[in-house]
Amino acid sequence: MTYGFRPENWPAFQHELDARDIATADIEKIEIRDVDPAIADVTVTLRSGRVESWRHGRIPS
Repeated sequence: MTYGFRPENWPAFQHELDARDIATADIEKIEIRDVDPAIADVTVTLRSGRVESWRHGRIPS
């Protein structure tokens, strides 16, 4: 998956997009940076130039 996490994380990621009124078609780039083994910082850059970021829990593999 593009998200780099297990598929179980997709609903939580989609929830974050919905909360920020972001359509997947509007996304230009997604950056994921590990904070620790259980948490990652997610930065989403939209085609419009708008940038949104949040901290996201990870499901251990």
